[in-house]
Amino acid sequence: MKNKALILDIQQLKKFDDAKRHMETIWSDKHAKINLICMKPGQEITTHTHHDNHVWIVMEGQGEFMIAGEKQVIGHGKIVIVQPLVDHGIRNASNENLVIASFTAVGD
Repeated sequence: MKNKALILDIQQLKKFDDAKRHMETIWSDKHAKINLICMKPGQEITTHTHHDNHVWIVMEGQGEFMIAGEKQVIGHGKIVIVQPLVDHGIRNASNENLVIASFTAVGD
């Protein structure tokens, strides 16, 4: 598989910061990127928009997902696909860590 695939280990890549959520680009090419977002309890991503679709995969924990003024709890194994220009954010309202893989277009 050398040079044909990249296998990333979330357990080795995840990092947490007591002061604020940690976000790190773990892969990118000329079209898209994957950010790994790690949040301790109480940390959040304020609502924002993107010009293209935004995909979140919850890898660990659960959070309070906010979209267009509505809230929903999402947890491990859930995939969220947000359409372009729709306000969305997430808050770790639990007592456990939250880890999300975030897929976006480059430059968005």
